[in-house]
This record gives sequence, C-alpha cells and structure tokens, in this order.
Amino acid sequence: MTKTRDQRAGELPARMPHVPRNVVERMQDHLRQKEFSQRGMPAALEAFFVELYNSGLAPEQVTAEVFRLTGTSRSRFRCLVAALRQFAPDVPLSPSVPVKQEWDRWLNARYNKKEKVEGPTRLVGLAPDHWPVAWRTALPTLERSVRPYGVRLKPLAPKTKSALVSAVGLLARARSWAASRGVDLPECPSDELYDGFLHYLDEERNVSFGTARDYLQCVRMFFLRAGLFDEESFEAIGELISALHCEAVATDPGKWERLKEFRTRFTLAGLLDEADAARAEAECLPGGSTSAFKLRQKAMIYALLVNTGDRQGDLREYRVGVDLCRSDTGDWGHGIRQNKTGNKKDLDLLWPGTSALIDRFILGDRPDWMLAQRLGEVEGMNLLTLSERVVAEGYINRRLAQDFGIHGHLVRTLIADLLRRARPDALWALQKMLGHTNRTTQRVYRSDFDESVAVRNFDALIGTLAN
Repeated sequence: MTKTRDQRAGELPARMPHVPRNVVERMQDHLRQKEFSQRGMPAALEAFFVELYNSGLAPEQVTAEVFRLTGTSRSRFRCLVAALRQFAPDVPLSPSVPVKQEWDRWLNARYNKKEKVEGPTRLVGLAPDHWPVAWRTALPTLERSVRPYGVRLKPLAPKTKSALVSAVGLLARARSWAASRGVDLPECPSDELYDGFLHYLDEERNVSFGTARDYLQCVRMFFLRAGLFDEESFEAIGELISALHCEAVATDPGKWERLKEFRTRFTLAGLLDEADAARAEAECLPGGSTSAFKLRQKAMIYALLVNTGDRQGDLREYRVGVDLCRSDTGDWGHGIRQNKTGNKKDLDLLWPGTSALIDRFILGDRPDWMLAQRLGEVEGMNLLTLSERVVAEGYINRRLAQDFGIHGHLVRTLIADLLRRARPDALWALQKMLGHTNRTTQRVYRSDFDESVAVRNFDALIGTLAN
C-alpha cells in the first residue's frame, strides 16, 4: 500500500537517528508540502552525520574527508550537498569544494575525453641545427653570465631564452627564404641582414610594426650576448627598432591607448571598489558554492594587485605561509622573490583591508574562530586555489578584461604613475614596490594622467575594507 507524505514524514525520525532534531523537523515540514528535490536525501544526511559522529567532529568542524566518505558516488555527493544547503544551512560547505572538483575531474575524464588531433604546426623558424655556425655556437651564452663588451649580462630566464631562440630561428628562416629567391643575406649583423628580415616578415608573415620591433629586439639581445656586433651594426639595429616603435605607437597605440581609455572611466580605487563589491556579493550566496569562492578570490586578487603591484605571474604562485605570512596581530606580510628579476620585494605588511580579504577567502563560510586551524590546513598551498594547483596563465587577465578591459600589467603602470605624481621624491619606494633592478627600468612606467583623485579614493576605500 502506498504511503502518504504525512505518513512518510512521521517515519523520518526513525530513519535518521543521528541527524539533529531541527534538521529532521525541517525535512518533515517540507515533505508534508511536497517531495524532496532529489531521492535519497534522508539516507545521505544520515550517513553524513554518522561519519561526523565517528570522526568526533561537530558539524561546524566538518572536513573534506567526511564529504569524501559520504559522497561515494557523484550523484550521492550532489544529493548530500543539496540536502545540507536546504535543510542544514549551518553546516559549512567550503570543505566540500575539493571533493566536488575531484568528481568534476572524474566526469571530464570519463565522458569528455577526446582523441588527440594532430593540427598544423605553428613553428616557422629554423631549429638551431640549421643556423649558421656563429649563431649556433653562441647558444650557450643565453644560459650563463657573459661579458662580450665588458658589461656583465646575467643568464636569461627560460621564457626570455625561448623568445630569443624563436626570433633567431625566424631570422634563419628569412635567410633561407631569401636564398631561394637568389639573394644571399650575410650571417653577421648588418643593414642588409635587417632589411632582408623585415622584408620576409612583411611578405611572408604579415606582422604588425610592433611585432617586427619585438623580433628585432630579441635578435639584438642575442647578437649582443654572442659578441657579434660592431659599432655600426649595433647603432643601425637600434635606429630601426626606434623607427618601428614610433610606427607601432602611431598605428596601434596598444598599451597606452588602453590605459587612456581605462583612466577616463576608472581610477586605481576602482579596482578596490570592485573588490569590495565582489566580497559583498559573495556574502549573499551559499557559503560553500563555487560562485562564492570565485567572488572572494576575485576580491582578494584585486586588492593584492593594487596593494603590492606584483606581476600577475608572481601573484598566481603565492604560497600561504611562504610568500605571504600572517602575524599574531592578524596582519599579512609580503616577501616574495620575483620570477622575472629574482629580486625580493620589500613591502612588509599589507593593508588591513587586504589582510581581511585574505582571511575571508581562506575561511570561506567557516566561523572566524576556525582561522588558526584553517591556516594549518593550507600551509604551503597556493593562495588562489588553496590547493597544490596553480590557476591557468591568463586567468587574472581574463578577470580584469571582463571588469575593466585592461591587462594586469597596466595596474603596475597606474601605481607607478600615482607615486610619481603624488610623491615624486619617493622614486626609491617605487623601485622597491615594483621590484625593478634600477630606476631606468621604472621610468617606462609612466602615463599622462593626474592621480590626485585616486589618492583620496585609496584612503577612503582602504578604511572601508579594514572595517
């Protein structure tokens, strides 16, 4: 005989002896009105609270392992999370996020796996084996300190080395292309070699002035380390790079145009406004949801970008307790060594508002008194993911492009401009903050805008975040 909903509601307490009474009563009230959204909710909740009991944990202290032991299948895990969100909202769901990610990876591996398709290669330049001997023998100079003209040149970072090899490979391809047309380009740096390279880039690659300039800058760096320049060829390539730069700015302003557009709509404080708005929006969502996690993450990222002026590549790899450490007074301290320059920045303590956003991101929807325990759990982990994983390259840029239409590096430019306008006597502080090797490097971080409004907004908004 089919039982009515009232009869089934009356039987719930017997089926769920380990579930708190208030949770059971909520489920009874719901069942008398309509069916549960998913089958198996009573059984999932009973199993969940049994695991809590066996682990000796209060509901507020739930761990990812409890969710893992209860959610033995993806459907059961989803049923459990839905039941907790609906009938036991006091139970924090943040610890369930790693388990959800595990099941998502399992689902993608099982159903979305595609056979690898071999696409056309994008490598155009010649490999070093096909370079002229003088170029090939200079390759080791990219990985060690050299003094070809008396000035010490440090070893190159892997990404910079890769760019140089790619550009010189394309130059070698240009010589081969010219030879097939009956033109022999010289091996040594010269006007003829540069002109042939630019002709190839224009005819075969159809690159912009800015891209051609970048290729020549890499070629200049390579030949400089190789010691192949004479005074005339070095001056010639410098003049050519300057001319290409002027053409690029005139036809494709790029960074500076985007900066001007940004400054007509925002100040630096706009990033902090967006950080505060993201924090407020996250508080209105279920604490353990992915949406709330990403909003708290965005709020923290924007505050750190403005507070520290770090390159986004360094920000992606922050580690809790290693690159950022929390003091007993609740302040977070910053002490990274930058990937690009190897320099250690000297910023000391972060703003109170930034520290508060970091605390809230690490806690999720947990109560404040669990912060010490939570810090122990994520010690040494990546700050942006709270796991061993690092967010994808370009992740921060996509966030900024969506909200402001700018590149992450432009934030550093705006910070430099702010300090130069507001405190022109503090260039040493700008050098320390941006992590530049010398003051010549920091002079390129300059725009044409007055930042006095941003200074006032900084003070007002930092106070708001700190409170």
